[in-house]
Amino acid sequence: MLPRLLAPTFGILAAAPAAADELQPVRVGVVGRAPAGGVWTDAPTEARASDVAELAVVVEAREGRRRTKVFVVDDDIAPLEIAGRAVADDARRSWDALGAVGIRWSHVEPHAWRAEGETAPNGSTTSFYSNVVCGGPDHGEWLGWDRVTYFATPIDDWSSDAAARRRSATANPPRAEDDLWQGLGTMRYQVEVRLDDAGGEILASPGADATDSYGIETAVHRVSIRLDDTYRGWLSSYFLVPEIFGSAGPGADHQTERFVGADCADVLVGALHAMGHRGVPYTSVSALDAYTTTVAGPAELDEDGVPAGDAIEGVLPGDVIRIDYGGVWADATPRSWDHVAVLYEDRSDPEGPDEGRADGKLDGFDLVAHMGHPQVKLEPLARQCPMRLDVLRWDPDRID
Repeated sequence: MLPRLLAPTFGILAAAPAAADELQPVRVGVVGRAPAGGVWTDAPTEARASDVAELAVVVEAREGRRRTKVFVVDDDIAPLEIAGRAVADDARRSWDALGAVGIRWSHVEPHAWRAEGETAPNGSTTSFYSNVVCGGPDHGEWLGWDRVTYFATPIDDWSSDAAARRRSATANPPRAEDDLWQGLGTMRYQVEVRLDDAGGEILASPGADATDSYGIETAVHRVSIRLDDTYRGWLSSYFLVPEIFGSAGPGADHQTERFVGADCADVLVGALHAMGHRGVPYTSVSALDAYTTTVAGPAELDEDGVPAGDAIEGVLPGDVIRIDYGGVWADATPRSWDHVAVLYEDRSDPEGPDEGRADGKLDGFDLVAHMGHPQVKLEPLARQCPMRLDVLRWDPDRID
């Protein structure tokens, strides 16, 4: 039987009249908490890698002739908030009220690249998602909303075990070859509940088909795991989020705010917003110096990532590196700055005197995080060389 996809939020859903004692399920949702001991909520689950983040299934139901809203949930899923409101003890019901049930969880992911042969609705010709013209004299000109597509992958088979109603909240992709970030990044989840005592009817939380113009809807439960509470830590929560060149949207519906997708500048601003600094608007690479101080540069790195002049010193993890490509990409765009990255980890030549350890100098060995094709990448700065660069640091007085 195909899943019956219910409305994408916990709320009122019309149903047939019920007997006085009848409990009628109307929708299923995912709640999460982090760290252990925190509040369970249907808001996105955002956690540090060191937290114990968990997910659980909740069924909203209507009870009796007065159609009273109640929630079927395990006793240990407490305290519980739905849509920002605490669920009272007298609005909770045990799973026994639904009889025998089966549970199945799925990962919900974006296709990183446009499917081969797929035509973009806005006329974009890139293999990655783009709302704007990419390259040439019209670089950055608005085309319209591209279409990000999604797919679901069952995590396990159906289970009637009570333990299946709860699971770890991780950002690990289901395919080992795609698990590049040691559990950091963003993953979404769908859960299905099969009502075995009601003919096997299946209720499903919002999943891969729950999309709008911007991409996946916020009703699909998002799990974002970050390295720590530093700026680079919050940036790591965007691992696995696809590139959308020219990402856009109003307010909370900006594609970066919703972790739908981002471009190179927007993902940096999105990480700032996520950690509570909302004074920087979504803007271009060239405009970032209005919210930063200059640490170093302009300077040049050759094709091996070696500075053309003096060593570039005083740079710290979390600093912003603006890039103007050289070599064959020197005229890639008409803008003064082509790209931007963040210093993620100070490294040195593994064959040199520091044997790969931090040396306080910026060069091609240093690890940077940046929005690449088709998603955020973590790689040596040399992969972007040759280049002209400058190094910026967020100014505390201008980011709030």
